Formats: sequence, structure tokens, C-alpha cells
Amino acid sequence: MWSGPKENFPVIEACNLSKQFGALPALNGISFQVDSGELFAYLGPNGAGKTTTIRILTGLTRRGNGTVKLNGHDIAADPVRGKAQFGLVPQYTNLDGELTVAENLLIHGRLHHMSRRDIRRRTSLLLEYVEMSDRSHKPVKTLSGGLKRRLLIARALMHDPEILFLDEPTVGLDPAIRRRIWALIKKIQHDGLFAILFRC
Repeated sequence: MWSGPKENFPVIEACNLSKQFGALPALNGISFQVDSGELFAYLGPNGAGKTTTIRILTGLTRRGNGTVKLNGHDIAADPVRGKAQFGLVPQYTNLDGELTVAENLLIHGRLHHMSRRDIRRRTSLLLEYVEMSDRSHKPVKTLSGGLKRRLLIARALMHDPEILFLDEPTVGLDPAIRRRIWALIKKIQHDGLFAILFRC
């Protein structure tokens, strides 16, 4: 399924992260580490800084103090290489509804400078993996919420990253679909030795 066996070593390293918005402290010296193959749950009440942390880890927000390394790459010092290390499944669907399932994956692959051959190969592989091979040419706007969530996961894995960020991956889904999505996430962790960080 993936490029090969991956050793267990720290692939997410956050050290003494701090961030303020004006006089409001959003983060105050947070440190943690996630190893390859680990499923890391990032929990906390509203206002605890979970969203800010995810935004810093993915390069969407500048940190105040501290350091962040993704697979050894500093996301602030080398954002292009840092962002290539992870796939992101956002909280809300941001797929292009007018395009087909395969076309959404094609665009993501091209953004990551993948060859057309690799895009075709990964598209076939990942749609089979998330059990959507029969929907390759379906417009995304015709899919159910659960299928869109599975497509978001396939898209995040398109460029074979070392890290998978999931932002509330089962939000808005009914219990049966939630169980299926969590089974898929555990399958990804087992098969690929990804470092997976999810926010609840």
C-alpha cells in the first residue's frame, strides 16, 4: 500500500510552543512528540488552543515562541519541505463539488508535483483502499457525507506523507459512519506506520 516500512522515530516535535493574539494567550509553552506509527489524540475544552496548535503545526499560523519540526524539517524555516511531510483532513469538506472524485485527487497530485503516472497509480490504489473505486467518475456533489469524508482521507494520503493530521474527522456523521471512518483510520495506522494526530 505504502512506499515501504517506516521506522519508529519522532516525526512531530513541538517544543515550548507559545502564541498570543494581542493580550490573549492562546498557547503557553506546549511541548509534545509523536512517533511514526503512533495515533495521538489532541484533546481539550473549547478555547484550550487546539485549533491554534494545529494551525501552527501545518504552517497556517506563525508561532510566537518555540519550535516545530515535521519529520526533521522546521515548518517555519522550510515551509515547502515541511508541508510536504503531512496530509491534512480538515474539519469541514473543501472538495470541489463540480469535479469528479478522480479529478479532485488529480488536482491534489498536481499541486504536489506528482507525475501523471504516479497520480493514476495512487488514485487507483487509494480509491480501492477507501472502498470508492466504483465512484471514481461520480461528481463529488452527489456523494454522501461519509463518502466525502473518505475521499478527504484519500486526498490527504495522495502524496504518500509521513504524517496525517485529522481535524475532528467524524464531525457531523451518524454513529454507524463514524465507526467506519475510525476503522479506516486504524487500518491506515496499522498498514502505513503513519504518525496520526487528530483533534477532538
